[in-house]
Amino acid sequence: MIGGGTRRIRLADYRGRDATVLLLPVTETRQCRYQNTEGKSVRSVRRIRATADVSAESLLGRYPDPDELSRALIAGDPEIDMELTGRIAGSCDRVHIDGDGQLLYAPSLLEVRYGPDGIEEARKPLVAKPSNLVRYSPPVWSGVLVPREQAIHRYAFTRAYQVAHTNALEFDFLFGIASYLDERRSMVQVGSGRHGRGPLRVERNGSRYRGFLDGRIQGDAMRPVLYLSAFELEAGEGRR
Repeated sequence: MIGGGTRRIRLADYRGRDATVLLLPVTETRQCRYQNTEGKSVRSVRRIRATADVSAESLLGRYPDPDELSRALIAGDPEIDMELTGRIAGSCDRVHIDGDGQLLYAPSLLEVRYGPDGIEEARKPLVAKPSNLVRYSPPVWSGVLVPREQAIHRYAFTRAYQVAHTNALEFDFLFGIASYLDERRSMVQVGSGRHGRGPLRVERNGSRYRGFLDGRIQGDAMRPVLYLSAFELEAGEGRR
């Protein structure tokens, strides 16, 4: 069954055809079971570490003198909320607060840019940038083939999606791409723009990625996978 949150991407092949197909996250299939030294099962839980009343800013407000704060920390535990610290939090929602710790109901998000020296250069309202996996204009086959071994050593792949079909026509479309790439043992660059080499944005306001499509064939079965790279690796001295 295909969930409502399944992503789609519009691809083009080397023959000038295009189709909108599915993207399924590639996950680790091996299941790990964790246990303690006694062999009992353990699980991860989210606990409350601190509250706003015992934060560093709150303590400095109550004890403006550093010496007074030091004596308070030695005499008691004002940095710990005895009622809440350590409790299991359960499901949580992310909220925005201001400098005084007050809840913001309609915050204005800003895009702040810093220079190489860490000094702020500019700030402006954050503009919503939509995903560009499914474009209105027909996609372009970039024609940029990168040997698999070279791509592995040149790019850091941070995401991977299996490209899937929903009907026979899409299967034939993807099988043709996978066969083409498997014969050449290469990946093809997949992207936006006029030449199909621009960045991909998977989700709204998401990071920009460089996409590479790989394809493997075994008999009548295929496995096309889209790899996303956030940055390019640089060879160290003596390894160029």
